[in-house]
Amino acid sequence: MDITFYLVELLRLHDCVIVPDLGGFVTNYRPAEMDLANNSFNPPVKEIIFTGKLSKNDGLLVNYISETEGVGYFEARQIISEFVDETWSKLENGEKIEFHNVGSLQFDRNEKLIFEPDVHENFLLDAYGMDGFQFPVLEHKELISTNKRVFADKEAVRPVFSSRKVKALVVGIPILLALIFIPVSKYSWNNHPNAQVSSTASIPSNIMGVPATTAIIDSVIVTRTPLKVDSAIVQPVVIPAQPETVAIKTDGRYRLIGGYFKSRQNAENFLEKLKASGFKSEMKVLPQESFLVIVQTYTDKSEATSALKGLREAEPQTGYWLSVN
Repeated sequence: MDITFYLVELLRLHDCVIVPDLGGFVTNYRPAEMDLANNSFNPPVKEIIFTGKLSKNDGLLVNYISETEGVGYFEARQIISEFVDETWSKLENGEKIEFHNVGSLQFDRNEKLIFEPDVHENFLLDAYGMDGFQFPVLEHKELISTNKRVFADKEAVRPVFSSRKVKALVVGIPILLALIFIPVSKYSWNNHPNAQVSSTASIPSNIMGVPATTAIIDSVIVTRTPLKVDSAIVQPVVIPAQPETVAIKTDGRYRLIGGYFKSRQNAENFLEKLKASGFKSEMKVLPQESFLVIVQTYTDKSEATSALKGLREAEPQTGYWLSVN
């Protein structure tokens, strides 16, 4: 039994899927990039690598096959073991093992296991439907200014004081002060030889009685100016109601998924296209404004698998997949 179908579904939802006794498929996020050398833009993707070191059973793949196929745990484990034994047998015989939409495994000349990922498949749901594109060459034009400023020379600022005047002031000021204070001091000392200097003699008594912390204030007029506020009509803020999530009731167990969209318009266009082709398609509103388009719901697994195979053969570049309720 080929388990590639279950491997693809799990890689869309998980970052690592381990095939017991074979190895692990690990996805790494690569952001969008712009190649200026080739004038191209590539959307973000989830790149896949393979490592043989992750071969211990973590139960993810076994439980998923058990729930999908409706079998017990040990039966699902036996299905995986048979697939792994067949894979190793083909690899040892020099064959190349193809995992549809995932990649291929084979031994090189040095008997080293080499994995080549499928570059056409993007497992990042947020980038579903986005393809790379080419853009025209970006030309950078330099702006040449024809107006040039011409600066004229200004006259030098003349100093207000010349050096001679400054020297004269420096010498004359001390002499002038000496001539003013010396006669007064000499007269006071000769006429009042017994006078004693008192630090409080010239201070009025009414001022001496005031404590050092007391401040005399004649009057203080405080004017309160009312703040003018221009009246404005405040419009209420209307918060748009969040779209209600409508749960789709399906009687079938197997859902054939057509696509995952971020834009409601793109989802509705794809939905109308499917309905025009004769499918009983529905659209499911997911959280965070995302939309899931269901091609059709089936109660029989073989019928759902046959429809999926027919769609993939008709449109090999699309990413239809089957989901089990």
